[in-house]
Amino acid sequence: MFVSHLARLSLCLSALALIAGCYAPIESFDSNRIYAKRLELETGSELDPAARDIQLILERLFGTPDQPQWPDMLDQSDELGSIVSLERLARAAGPISSDEAGTHFGLYRKHCIACHGTSGDGLGATSRLLNPYPRDFRLGKFKTKSTPIGSKPTRDDLRRLLLSGIPGTSMAAFDLLDESDVEALIDYVIYLSIRGEVERALLVEAAFQLDYQDGDRLLDVELEQSNPAEFAEAWNSIESIVERVAIKWSRAAENVPEVTGPPVGFPIVGQVNASDTEMAKRLDASIEHGRELFQGGVASCAKCHGLTAMGDGLTEDFDDWTKDWSVSAGLNLTDRAAIKPMLALGALKPRTIQPRNLRSGVFRGGSRPIDLYYRIIHGIEGTPMPAVALQPENPLGLSKTDVWDLVNYLLNLPLEPISVVTTASEHSLAQDVGLIGKVGR
Repeated sequence: MFVSHLARLSLCLSALALIAGCYAPIESFDSNRIYAKRLELETGSELDPAARDIQLILERLFGTPDQPQWPDMLDQSDELGSIVSLERLARAAGPISSDEAGTHFGLYRKHCIACHGTSGDGLGATSRLLNPYPRDFRLGKFKTKSTPIGSKPTRDDLRRLLLSGIPGTSMAAFDLLDESDVEALIDYVIYLSIRGEVERALLVEAAFQLDYQDGDRLLDVELEQSNPAEFAEAWNSIESIVERVAIKWSRAAENVPEVTGPPVGFPIVGQVNASDTEMAKRLDASIEHGRELFQGGVASCAKCHGLTAMGDGLTEDFDDWTKDWSVSAGLNLTDRAAIKPMLALGALKPRTIQPRNLRSGVFRGGSRPIDLYYRIIHGIEGTPMPAVALQPENPLGLSKTDVWDLVNYLLNLPLEPISVVTTASEHSLAQDVGLIGKVGR
């Protein structure tokens, strides 16, 4: 009981400090100490000197939390200049305020910083209390999007996420915000992501390509006056890194498939009139085929979600945000002593990822048929959920019609009784997908 009171008191004090901070200046972004430590463990290099140079570089490129900037080389590019607007960044950044016309400023601190943190690192004041943890934007990975794994989300993806929220998480819907406020927040999320990705790329450059102990530097600002040519050469290399990161954002929409819905005349759960017996029969057949695919070896959904689709399959895995600071550094996440230094730097306590209970009807990526279609064909970035094998690229994969049958099965799951696997054939199927011992209720 005493601990519980202390926890509530700590939360209240944190909230008060956060509220006060939202109206106060923030001079600088937090550096990515966790990723720097991971690279130190990988290479044996000491990266503190490089991290100091990187902070100066990032401020020169992106400004500060109160006065954001957009890199000149991006602003002057026909392709990259329209990724974000500096005017919208200025509205989203800085302390919370409004002008006489009712224009809102400090939008990120008002709506996002408590969870996602100043630098978008997902380490806001409330982060450790939330499950799942808030998203760390700096990896440039987003789960809910219309583009494949490895591609950035589109502005429409981020807009939908802001307006709809993420069911089953602490990410609320901001559908009451003015359109201009939403657009400013979209820009700021992209800004934080690009800034974070550039920071990571510069740390990698310093760790693997330079020898700071031998006098190498990413950038020596004193050279701008003493040796302009050498400074320009180093700055051009940095600009090329920024452009490589930004170009993936500018081309995100090119990776959205042309599918906007099921084939014409295809029956979808919730859209078939019960009096239309022919379509009702086709829908039943689609759902049943979807069940077979869900439990079969090609789609292999049951391996993680379980034959009952309640998320009771394989659960001993972690998402990429946790693996990023642990597995790549050779750390065993079950070894508390090994990960203690990372936790001391701010890494969030590891949690195994829990496959979705699909019978609950709560789909974090959205419940529209097209949302489920995207999740199946693209997978979910940053998680063990892969993209399904598709024809014709993979002759043994699923057809597009098969995918829509799977969608129907998922949409129908909350409406049907939980089935217990008892027959020999189903038992054999469970063995095929490695679920013996996890079957049934």
